[in-house]
Amino acid sequence: MSLRLKILIVLGMLTIGSAWLLNYLAGKKPTTTNALSHEPDYYMENFTTITMEEDGTAKNKLRAEYMAHYPDDNTTELLKPMLEVFRKDKLPIMIIADKGWVTADNEVILLSGNVKLWQDDEAGERKLEIITSDVKILMDQEYAETDKPATMTGKRMIVNSTGVRAYFKENRLELLHNVHGKILPEQTD
Repeated sequence: MSLRLKILIVLGMLTIGSAWLLNYLAGKKPTTTNALSHEPDYYMENFTTITMEEDGTAKNKLRAEYMAHYPDDNTTELLKPMLEVFRKDKLPIMIIADKGWVTADNEVILLSGNVKLWQDDEAGERKLEIITSDVKILMDQEYAETDKPATMTGKRMIVNSTGVRAYFKENRLELLHNVHGKILPEQTD
């Protein structure tokens, strides 16, 4: 068999194989992915939701100007959220932020932008206020933390720190780094 004939046979087989492959691929329907795009499936404006304890008492109340739910990861985004954390035999803790994000299981809330956490006393006067940013709240553990600069003010004190951990059940704060404070003198009338 001559070299020319061998080349023609190889080229013929390549042509037939290529034609068969193209025909096979053209006849196959394109596969569609079931992956959902990150677009909301519903939204609400000016909503309020209350989470209850097993005994029927309110655990927390979440309000926001706008809420969007994303089905691809079952998360929720919030605009201007306000969270009220109720505690047994104690006054509630209030938390507001510019934006928020809630995980699929509603266990973690991430607050971003300007975040303010405060507690009022029985007379309705501000007992304690913390101003910071980027706060992570673990709802079941009644715990919040940030690693950002924070300013804490009370009736007679101002404390600055980098990083705060708040344990709501224990009514305890942990200031992490670069803590500087000032205690103001009592006002005499």
